[in-house]
Amino acid sequence: MTVVLRPFRANEVDELWARRQRELAAGSSWGPSTREHVAERVANSGTWTDSPAGLLFAVEADGVLVGDIQARRSQGVLPAGVVEIGIGLYAATDRGRGIGRDAVAQLTARLFDAGEAHRVQLSTDVDNAAMRRVAERLGFGFEGVLRGFMSSADGPRDYAMYGMTQTEFEDVRSTWTSTS
Repeated sequence: MTVVLRPFRANEVDELWARRQRELAAGSSWGPSTREHVAERVANSGTWTDSPAGLLFAVEADGVLVGDIQARRSQGVLPAGVVEIGIGLYAATDRGRGIGRDAVAQLTARLFDAGEAHRVQLSTDVDNAAMRRVAERLGFGFEGVLRGFMSSADGPRDYAMYGMTQTEFEDVRSTWTSTS
């Protein structure tokens, strides 16, 4: 399977807006809340922006849009050189196939190779075993639990935090294969 990170295309705004409306209906308060904001994110994808999305890419698997991945380096929130990444695969059928792992590996390598980060971190719901496995297989170190970190319809959720430094990346990158 070929996984590619690319800028979103203008004709994908409606699909992304429909997805976002489903998230809003389910109680998500995270992310864009208007179609115009989604369109702006699409137009700026593939380049760093000052928006919370920072650097946004479409995740494509074998030529099909299956998700998105972001890198965030919020000034005043994260120290200089620290980048947080997040990924979302849209369909449950695309999970567990290595797409997320390949996308996270590609974005992490890009951030370190381009000198855009000296540390990359990610967090995920403590019950998201698949994402936790991705982080661990790629060599991100488990750093602890952020208690009550993310709002949800059922109340605040705990999140697991993982991080990797440039030096750690150089030590593990040669082990990254499509079967990691």
